[in-house]
Amino acid sequence: MLRTIRLIACSLLISLPVGVLAADQGGLFNKLDADKSGSITREEFTSCPLVRGKDGRIQHQELCADPGTALSVEEKSRLYDKIDVNRHGAITRKKLNRFATPDGFAPIRF
Repeated sequence: MLRTIRLIACSLLISLPVGVLAADQGGLFNKLDADKSGSITREEFTSCPLVRGKDGRIQHQELCADPGTALSVEEKSRLYDKIDVNRHGAITRKKLNRFATPDGFAPIRF
């Protein structure tokens, strides 16, 4: 049973596009990490200009070709809480990569 689960998990990883596995090559994370400390604090995250595009993706305004509506501080705070699942008060590149693509966040509920 465990072997079957491992095989299924491996096949799912193999079928993912490369961009999903290596979601952020520096663009989004670097834009959000304003002080270049290697982690994103709540203050950095809520003060950055995040927008929801027409396709529903959430992106940094500078990385968005067709910016839609700006996210409120409350929306950004809820998104931050969703990413910082262990409540350490900082988002690392690894945590961000669980939710982000190279140019932004998929349409997720937060």
